[in-house]
Amino acid sequence: MTVFACLRCGTALTGDLAETPIEELPSPSSPSDLPPGETCPAWVPEGRYAVDPDPFGPPYVPIADDERMLVAAGPRNTVLINPDDLLVRRLINDASRLNGCCGLDGTDGPNLLCGCGAEIATETSDCWTAQVVRLEPLAVVRAG
Repeated sequence: MTVFACLRCGTALTGDLAETPIEELPSPSSPSDLPPGETCPAWVPEGRYAVDPDPFGPPYVPIADDERMLVAAGPRNTVLINPDDLLVRRLINDASRLNGCCGLDGTDGPNLLCGCGAEIATETSDCWTAQVVRLEPLAVVRAG
């Protein structure tokens, strides 16, 4: 079991979580998979976490063979958790990172802070996104 804590102040951000290999998680749902008006479910089951080796979030860089297409080049190894497993949830005071129509779309960088002010995570909770919190790999530490 693992507890994730803020690297800056040591505050526990989660309770005990068990790791699930990302390959064992179901593909994230999209609204087209669901009845009209139904919100996408959480991607990661409660009490579990997974590590995503792929880059996530900004900066976005052009694809080599098509400069009109952009791909995420943000941090690798973000820790995916169920939104209900996050113990500390304070929104960043930067409206440019709080985009979304029904929740947060998470496309503009970290949008959650620890109580100490450290940028700890990116929540995606909009109607067109899988519901997940991505802990920033350089802002959190495994405490257990």
